[in-house]
Amino acid sequence: MTNTSLDLIIFDCDGVIVDSEVLSTRASAAALAEFGLSLSEAQVADLLVGLTFEAGLKRIHEQYQLVLPPAFAQRKMQLTEQLFRQELAPVPGLVALLARLTLPYCVASNSSHERLRFTFDATQLTHYFAGRTYSADDVVQGKPAPDLFLHAADQHQTPPHRCLVIDDSPSGVRAAVAAGMPVIGFTGGVHALPALAGQLHDAGATWVMPDYDAVSAHIEQYNVKEFS
Repeated sequence: MTNTSLDLIIFDCDGVIVDSEVLSTRASAAALAEFGLSLSEAQVADLLVGLTFEAGLKRIHEQYQLVLPPAFAQRKMQLTEQLFRQELAPVPGLVALLARLTLPYCVASNSSHERLRFTFDATQLTHYFAGRTYSADDVVQGKPAPDLFLHAADQHQTPPHRCLVIDDSPSGVRAAVAAGMPVIGFTGGVHALPALAGQLHDAGATWVMPDYDAVSAHIEQYNVKEFS
């Protein structure tokens, strides 16, 4: 697989590398209930998916006038790790793509470095992403600001227009657009409802793709004229 117009692929993590969104949402809903806010998993997903932890706390405060204590973060992480150990798996097709990929790639996620390390360890993906993982911890603002994607590109000395982002959330797509990067809106995670494709398109996704077969075929056919 060779290409002269694409120099770096930037993957989001949750819902793109691992099928974690449903598990993360379940953990968040359980933790919120313990701290006095009972919401359905669908409500929690609408509220928090694609946000940094800090942005999620701010949104909870704005919508429900609830200030969560530091113990909430500890409890949410505990519940998340329990579910990840039991159920977390890579998104179907990811490992096959990585095994064939000759282009440089990295991860840029709103998750913390601690969460990312645990995620890759739980799914035996650490050897694919060691030394090429970037977190919202590394920048002033996470997605939907462009900072994280621009930081990843800078670390790889790659101009934004020669990067390709793969993200499954509207906030991630907006971040890529703001960074000047073409972006695949990915709907291959188990959490993806039919409405997600339209939401990613509306957020500015250059393409919307349902699985890694489509992503792989696109990378192989990538042509600079598509972005001229």
